[in-house]
Amino acid sequence: MTRRIGVLAVFAIVLAAGSVLLAQDNPFVGTWKLNVASSKYDPGPAPQSQTRTWDAAGMVMVNGLNAAGKPTSYGYTVNGDGMEHPTVGSVPNTADKISSKMTDANTYIASFTKAGKHVETATFKVSNDGKTMTIMAKGATAAGAFNNTLVWDKQ
Repeated sequence: MTRRIGVLAVFAIVLAAGSVLLAQDNPFVGTWKLNVASSKYDPGPAPQSQTRTWDAAGMVMVNGLNAAGKPTSYGYTVNGDGMEHPTVGSVPNTADKISSKMTDANTYIASFTKAGKHVETATFKVSNDGKTMTIMAKGATAAGAFNNTLVWDKQ
Protein backbone atom coordinates (compact mmCIF):
# COMPACT_ATOMS: atom_id res chain seq x y z
CA MET A 1 0.00 0.00 0.00
CA THR A 2 2.81 2.39 0.88
CA ARG A 3 4.47 1.65 -2.45
CA ARG A 4 1.24 2.51 -4.34
CA ILE A 5 0.96 5.82 -2.51
CA GLY A 6 4.60 6.57 -3.33
CA VAL A 7 4.07 5.76 -7.02
CA LEU A 8 0.93 7.93 -7.14
CA ALA A 9 2.78 10.79 -5.42
CA VAL A 10 5.63 10.61 -7.95
CA PHE A 11 3.10 10.50 -10.80
CA ALA A 12 1.32 13.60 -9.44
CA ILE A 13 4.63 15.46 -9.12
CA VAL A 14 5.60 14.58 -12.71
CA LEU A 15 2.22 15.83 -13.99
CA ALA A 16 2.52 19.08 -12.05
CA ALA A 17 6.08 19.64 -13.28
CA GLY A 18 4.98 18.95 -16.85
CA SER A 19 2.27 21.59 -16.73
CA VAL A 20 4.73 24.12 -15.30
CA LEU A 21 7.17 23.37 -18.13
CA LEU A 22 4.42 23.74 -20.74
CA ALA A 23 3.46 27.10 -19.27
CA GLN A 24 7.10 28.22 -19.46
CA ASP A 25 7.20 27.32 -23.16
CA ASN A 26 4.16 29.50 -23.88
CA PRO A 27 5.15 33.19 -23.88
CA PHE A 28 1.49 34.23 -23.46
CA VAL A 29 1.02 32.53 -20.08
CA GLY A 30 1.10 34.89 -17.12
CA THR A 31 -0.28 38.20 -15.93
CA TRP A 32 -0.26 41.26 -18.16
CA LYS A 33 -1.06 44.89 -17.35
CA LEU A 34 -2.45 47.26 -19.98
CA ASN A 35 -0.09 50.13 -20.77
CA VAL A 36 -2.82 52.71 -21.41
CA ALA A 37 -0.35 55.44 -22.40
CA SER A 38 1.20 53.28 -25.16
CA SER A 39 -2.13 51.92 -26.43
CA LYS A 40 -4.32 53.51 -29.10
CA TYR A 41 -8.11 53.29 -29.15
CA ASP A 42 -9.87 54.41 -32.34
CA PRO A 43 -12.43 55.50 -31.46
CA GLY A 44 -11.84 56.03 -27.77
CA PRO A 45 -12.13 56.31 -24.97
CA ALA A 46 -9.57 53.93 -23.48
CA PRO A 47 -10.25 52.01 -20.28
CA GLN A 48 -8.71 53.40 -17.09
CA SER A 49 -6.95 50.09 -16.36
CA GLN A 50 -6.95 46.38 -17.22
CA THR A 51 -5.15 43.26 -16.07
CA ARG A 52 -5.10 40.15 -18.25
CA THR A 53 -4.29 36.66 -17.00
CA TRP A 54 -3.54 33.90 -19.50
CA ASP A 55 -3.32 30.30 -18.28
CA ALA A 56 -1.56 27.30 -19.85
CA ALA A 57 -4.86 26.03 -21.35
CA GLY A 58 -5.37 29.36 -23.18
CA MET A 59 -8.07 30.75 -20.90
CA VAL A 60 -7.76 34.53 -20.84
CA MET A 61 -9.47 36.63 -18.16
CA VAL A 62 -9.49 40.43 -18.28
CA ASN A 63 -10.47 42.59 -15.31
CA GLY A 64 -10.30 46.35 -14.97
CA LEU A 65 -12.04 49.69 -15.01
CA ASN A 66 -13.70 51.08 -18.14
CA ALA A 67 -13.36 54.72 -19.22
CA ALA A 68 -16.13 55.72 -16.79
CA GLY A 69 -14.42 53.94 -13.89
CA LYS A 70 -16.87 51.03 -13.72
CA PRO A 71 -15.51 47.50 -13.14
CA THR A 72 -15.36 45.20 -16.17
CA SER A 73 -14.63 41.51 -16.39
CA TYR A 74 -14.62 39.17 -19.38
CA GLY A 75 -12.78 36.21 -20.78
CA TYR A 76 -12.28 33.82 -23.65
CA THR A 77 -10.14 30.91 -24.80
CA VAL A 78 -7.18 31.46 -27.14
CA ASN A 79 -5.57 28.07 -27.69
CA GLY A 80 -5.04 27.92 -31.45
CA ASP A 81 -7.28 24.91 -32.08
CA GLY A 82 -9.39 26.73 -34.71
CA MET A 83 -12.63 25.77 -32.96
CA GLU A 84 -15.22 28.22 -31.65
CA HIS A 85 -15.31 28.74 -27.91
CA PRO A 86 -17.84 30.83 -25.94
CA THR A 87 -16.77 34.12 -24.42
CA VAL A 88 -17.43 34.89 -20.76
CA GLY A 89 -18.72 38.18 -19.36
CA SER A 90 -19.05 41.42 -21.25
CA VAL A 91 -16.48 41.33 -24.07
CA PRO A 92 -16.12 44.97 -25.24
CA ASN A 93 -17.17 44.22 -28.83
CA THR A 94 -20.14 42.18 -27.54
CA ALA A 95 -18.81 38.96 -29.07
CA ASP A 96 -20.21 35.63 -27.91
CA LYS A 97 -17.69 33.26 -29.60
CA ILE A 98 -14.01 33.21 -30.48
CA SER A 99 -11.85 30.96 -32.62
CA SER A 100 -8.09 31.24 -32.90
CA LYS A 101 -5.08 29.85 -34.72
CA MET A 102 -1.39 30.11 -33.91
CA THR A 103 0.69 31.47 -36.77
CA ASP A 104 4.05 31.20 -34.97
CA ALA A 105 5.29 30.65 -31.41
CA ASN A 106 4.60 34.29 -30.50
CA THR A 107 1.43 35.04 -32.51
CA TYR A 108 -2.24 34.10 -32.46
CA ILE A 109 -4.92 35.38 -34.81
CA ALA A 110 -8.44 35.30 -33.41
CA SER A 111 -11.87 35.83 -34.91
CA PHE A 112 -14.73 37.02 -32.70
CA THR A 113 -18.37 36.53 -33.71
CA LYS A 114 -21.74 37.60 -32.35
CA ALA A 115 -24.76 35.46 -33.25
CA GLY A 116 -22.72 33.91 -36.07
CA LYS A 117 -21.67 37.26 -37.56
CA HIS A 118 -17.98 38.27 -37.62
CA VAL A 119 -17.36 41.36 -35.46
CA GLU A 120 -13.60 41.44 -34.87
CA THR A 121 -10.22 40.10 -35.94
CA ALA A 122 -7.48 40.36 -33.33
CA THR A 123 -3.78 39.58 -33.58
CA PHE A 124 -2.03 38.73 -30.30
CA LYS A 125 1.76 39.02 -30.51
CA VAL A 126 4.37 38.65 -27.75
CA SER A 127 7.73 40.34 -28.26
CA ASN A 128 10.82 38.17 -28.65
CA ASP A 129 11.98 39.09 -25.13
CA GLY A 130 8.57 38.06 -23.73
CA LYS A 131 8.04 41.34 -21.89
CA THR A 132 5.41 42.97 -24.11
CA MET A 133 2.25 41.74 -25.78
CA THR A 134 0.55 43.78 -28.49
CA ILE A 135 -3.04 43.15 -29.50
CA MET A 136 -4.22 44.68 -32.76
CA ALA A 137 -8.02 44.53 -32.86
CA LYS A 138 -10.08 45.62 -35.84
CA GLY A 139 -13.77 45.21 -36.49
CA ALA A 140 -17.25 46.66 -36.46
CA THR A 141 -20.28 46.40 -34.21
CA ALA A 142 -23.63 48.18 -34.06
CA ALA A 143 -21.76 51.05 -32.37
CA GLY A 144 -19.44 51.43 -35.38
CA ALA A 145 -15.98 50.48 -36.64
CA PHE A 146 -12.92 50.28 -34.40
CA ASN A 147 -9.19 49.85 -34.89
CA ASN A 148 -7.34 49.46 -31.59
CA THR A 149 -3.73 48.71 -30.68
CA LEU A 150 -3.34 47.56 -27.08
CA VAL A 151 0.07 47.27 -25.46
CA TRP A 152 0.47 44.99 -22.44
CA ASP A 153 3.43 44.69 -20.06
CA LYS A 154 4.26 41.31 -18.48
CA GLN A 155 4.05 41.38 -14.69
